[in-house]
Order: sequence, then structure tokens, then C-alpha cells
Amino acid sequence: MRGTTCIVSSGLAVVLLAVILLVVVLAAGCSAGTAVPDHATADTCYAFAVRAIQRHITVAAVPPACAGLSHEQVNMAVARAIQEATKPRPKAIARRLARQDGAYLAHLIGTVPPPRPAPQAGTPARPSAGLPFSLAALIAWILTATAGAYLLAGWLGDWLAARGWRRRRTRAADPATAFTVGHFGLALTGLGIWIGFVATRLAVLGWIAVAMVVAIAGLGMAVLAAALPDPGRGTATAGKAGPPVTVIALHGVLATLTILLVVLAAIGAG
Repeated sequence: MRGTTCIVSSGLAVVLLAVILLVVVLAAGCSAGTAVPDHATADTCYAFAVRAIQRHITVAAVPPACAGLSHEQVNMAVARAIQEATKPRPKAIARRLARQDGAYLAHLIGTVPPPRPAPQAGTPARPSAGLPFSLAALIAWILTATAGAYLLAGWLGDWLAARGWRRRRTRAADPATAFTVGHFGLALTGLGIWIGFVATRLAVLGWIAVAMVVAIAGLGMAVLAAALPDPGRGTATAGKAGPPVTVIALHGVLATLTILLVVLAAIGAG
């Protein structure tokens, strides 16, 4: 009898142990199924806010349940939690409770920085990309025009002294006169366009000036070729005083530098 009792007791112990093990396994499985997500979401932040309101806990820092969320996500989670805690009460009471409950979560909202404003989608500002070249080209163009004006004044003086006003009226203008007047007039027009480009930074004005400065250089070469004395006719057509070679050379060097700087500035402006 006593042996039978021992066997029954042993069997009950085994059954009880099996039940305990089953309960432990089921509990572990349930806890694994309801594990907290490995990263914060709007729902985890909302659940934390609800618990803080229900337990009257003043939040002093960003909890893991809200960490990494944007300012808008935290605000929405807090608003949902306050709305959940205050319904279904009348509006007046709900507003009063909302103010009280919001005090528990006020620091949570304040510790989450608002997002930085997105950069405006537009043309990248390049206000000074080619400004040094533009100013240098402007100075070089003015110096070139000054040297050209000096040459023009000397050439006109020699031309009028050699031919006289009456003869100039009765005789058609020679190629040198046409080239010289056209060259100087086009140079002044191009200089005005370049000043407009420097002031407005409009790329179209820069490229128009590039085309004009090339045409001006071509007319300048034509002026130089027409002003050279004809070997078959001697040096009488060159005027009483020959052209100042130094100023002509300086004018050519400045013109070349101007063309280079104008092209570089136009490229820098796009």
C-alpha cells in the first residue's frame, strides 16, 4: 500500500513538473510574440504617451519609444494620446483635461527639434563665379578703347591735314576711313553691352559681347592693313606723321587681353 502511494506521488510530481514546464514555454512564447520593436515608431510613442498620462508621469527626456522620430511624428503621437485620454467627455471638460495632460508631455515636444527647412530648389547661386574676370575684362576694354581713341584722334588729324575739309567732301571715303569709324563705333557699342553684363550678370549679354569683341578685332586688323603705306605709292598716304608704333602695339596687346578675359568671364557666367 505504501509502495502504491509512492508510485502515485511520483506520478503526480512528474505531471506537475510537466505542467510547470508547459506554462513556462507558453509564457516565453507569448512574451516573444509581444516583444517591443527594435526601433521607435509612431505607435510606440503614442503608447508611451498614453501610459505617461494615465500614470501622471512628467516626461523629462525623449524616451526610447519616441527616439529618432521626427517633430511631426512626436506631435501627432502626443495629440492622439491626449485625445484618447480626454474622450468621451464634454468639450469644456476635455479642453481642461487636455491642458492638464499636455503638461506631462510638454517637455517631450520641446526636446524634439523641428526639422530644418529644405533648401529651395532653384538655380545655384553663382554671383561671384566670374566677377573677377568680368571686372578685369571691363578695365582692359576701357584701356583698349582709350588707346584706340588716341590713335583715332591722331589719324583723323593727319588725314584732315593731308586732304583738307573741301577735298574730303568731294571725294568718297576710302576703305581706311570706313574701317576706322566702324571699328571704333563697334568697340564703344560692345563696351556698353559689357557694362550691362557686369551690372546684370545676364549670360546672354556676355556671349553677345564675345561675338562683338571678335568682330571688333577683325575690323581692327582691317584698319591696320588699310592704314599701312602702299609700297607702290610711297608713304604719302600715311599722313605727315607716321602712326605711333608703340601705341599701336599697346592697343593690340590690350585688345588680345580683353578678348581672353571676356571669353573667360562669359564661360564663368554660364
